[in-house]
Amino acid sequence: MKKILLIAMVLIATANTKAQEKKIKGRVVEQLQDGSEVSIPGANVYWEGTTIGGTTNDKGFYSIPEPKKYPSTMVVSYVGYQAYSQEITEWSHYHIYIKPSLELDEVKVKGKLNTTKFSTINTINMQTLSTGELEKAACCNLSESFSTNATVDVNFTDAVSGAKKIQMLGLDGVYTQITQENIPLIRGMTSTYGLSYVPGTWIESIQIIKGSGSVVNGFESFAGQINLEYYKPQTAPKLFWNAYTNSEGKLENNLLFAKKSGKWTSNLFTHISYFNRKVDNNKDGFLDMPRLNQINVLNRWDYASAKYHIGLTGRALVEDRIGGKESTTNPFEVNIHNDLIEFTSKTGAIFPSNPGKSIGLQTSFRRHNQTAIFGNNNYNGLQESAYFNFIRQTYVATTNHKLKYGISNYTDRYTESFSGRINSPLSGRIRTDLVSGFFSEYAYKWGESFNLVAGVRGDYYNKTEEVNYLPRLNMKYNPSESTAIRFSAGKAFRIANVLVENASFLASSRTIEIADDLQPEIAWNYGVNLTHCFKLFGREGTFNADAYRTEFENKIVIDIETPGELSFSNLEGTSFANSMQFDLAYELFDRFDVKMAYKINDVRTTFGTDLKSAPLTPENRGLFNMSYATNFDKWVFDVTANYVGESRVPLHEVENQIQVAEYFSDPFYLYNAQVTKKFRKFDVYLGGENLLSEMQENPIIEAENPKSGVFDASLIYAPVMGRLIYAGLRYKIK
Repeated sequence: MKKILLIAMVLIATANTKAQEKKIKGRVVEQLQDGSEVSIPGANVYWEGTTIGGTTNDKGFYSIPEPKKYPSTMVVSYVGYQAYSQEITEWSHYHIYIKPSLELDEVKVKGKLNTTKFSTINTINMQTLSTGELEKAACCNLSESFSTNATVDVNFTDAVSGAKKIQMLGLDGVYTQITQENIPLIRGMTSTYGLSYVPGTWIESIQIIKGSGSVVNGFESFAGQINLEYYKPQTAPKLFWNAYTNSEGKLENNLLFAKKSGKWTSNLFTHISYFNRKVDNNKDGFLDMPRLNQINVLNRWDYASAKYHIGLTGRALVEDRIGGKESTTNPFEVNIHNDLIEFTSKTGAIFPSNPGKSIGLQTSFRRHNQTAIFGNNNYNGLQESAYFNFIRQTYVATTNHKLKYGISNYTDRYTESFSGRINSPLSGRIRTDLVSGFFSEYAYKWGESFNLVAGVRGDYYNKTEEVNYLPRLNMKYNPSESTAIRFSAGKAFRIANVLVENASFLASSRTIEIADDLQPEIAWNYGVNLTHCFKLFGREGTFNADAYRTEFENKIVIDIETPGELSFSNLEGTSFANSMQFDLAYELFDRFDVKMAYKINDVRTTFGTDLKSAPLTPENRGLFNMSYATNFDKWVFDVTANYVGESRVPLHEVENQIQVAEYFSDPFYLYNAQVTKKFRKFDVYLGGENLLSEMQENPIIEAENPKSGVFDASLIYAPVMGRLIYAGLRYKIK
């Protein structure tokens, strides 16, 4: 299969080009009150009633095929702007002005916009979550932004740190590439707590890509990619204030400012989280959630002209978590500190007379310091990283044959110390990972029904002194304007950071053993997808189904199958993950939408000589969401039910070293609800999470004696917190 894939990609890449075809070209902008123009990147431009179209680039330029006949209606849409349509009667260049959604007294003039969109146009299997979807729940941070989405699963990692992790296609979150506007965001030392470093109110939209994505964005995408789009200075409100509190006493405050001054625009994002109560609802002596204090600031500057674009971002964060058990006889200290400074840039040049050609450079520099104390386990780490990605885009003969190529470099320097229950303590160990590579990607469009993206990367890793070649292929066929069938296949690799990525297991008495010769993780991913948009009784709906398989050539096996032990070693045997998912969304009646999804995971790894299902990973999950809005969205109601299937809990010991044989946990349901009252410039919302207080019974093994050899707070498969009621306020000045 792999050889066939490589041969097919070579044959496709060398296919003859077609005769040049005419394109309808132009630019999409907003005209400000001072007469200046602001480009609108990412706007959808397409022919009404078809899937033929495209999106504007970073400078707002577009290029789409001519319609089959004249006249035809061209439609332009973008989140936060009025829908625009124009009858096109001849080939020409069209400069299009779109306007923000108008306010007339308390009535917003705008069309109905789906908050979760499955595209039949994109070659890659991607769904987009808009601000409206994120506002269906509190979404304090990224880890809480998927409660109404079935693709990404979120779970607690342990019972003491408050950290959450995601899973996609049945795989842990480290196998999903998480980016901020396609620049690496969560990797390395941010793997464990980084989801909480992205406040939900900063996010304008989220794109979720399943399976093999683009080689342009890196080599680490095993299960897929989650890309975040922050509010941009051009489209952000002048002021956005969000305040939040919950029944346990947590306080959050977010302030966003936007300033537009000629060709330079800027945003200032600020976030504060504060939680200082000692909450122990299950009376086991341990805090259910650590006390927390986080300060998070981000500033971005954008410069835009007809030919050039510069985007600069600086971020600083400080966070402290204090938890565990306070006792004079059997204490267990949990003290986690993180401070992070990061700078990123995006520089691009386009050619207005030739919208299909551009060059761009992405850079990122990060310094992240982390100290973590879990009882006798003490970790101290420093990550210093630099990244750049140079991209050139052009086309061959016509824009039906697009080509991207470039070079990239990832440099990560880790300084780590660890003492505690480990076979070989670390003291200031320095590891430098250098990955330098090249990539090339060819995109082909044949008529209205077939699209293909084929690419390959070659990345040299300094530790193995080898080049890893990573081919990827994505194909889409449209049998009709409302249906898309996709196939994807590709290879990925990553370098594991076993201690920081598995910090949850430090909250236990397990003895840690790390093999000396850990190799990079390498896997192939294959997938198929069907997306169908339909109308039933005059109302719109979407059906989506997909199936993916990930096969590991090498995997770092995290072995907790032996009581009291935690080992990390290279894969000796088989490891794979199969995932199937079905989604159905439909508008039952005016302003009342329902969404249903069901997912099946079959994830297995060889532990020793036995092929077993992955521990603490639900084998199936379901979601049901209802959303209703009154006229003009004055009141919005959302109810979500999540079904979590059984998970395998491995063999472990309890009090007096009594062994508990491995078993499967009972399935359970989680219910969340929120009601929002919208006024002209502000919203008030009230909601609840885990309304039936579904909780794992005795989540901490031997909580009475954390110094015992069987203490373990990491075998978590269900919530450790009960019902949570919250309230908040959103205030915007546009």
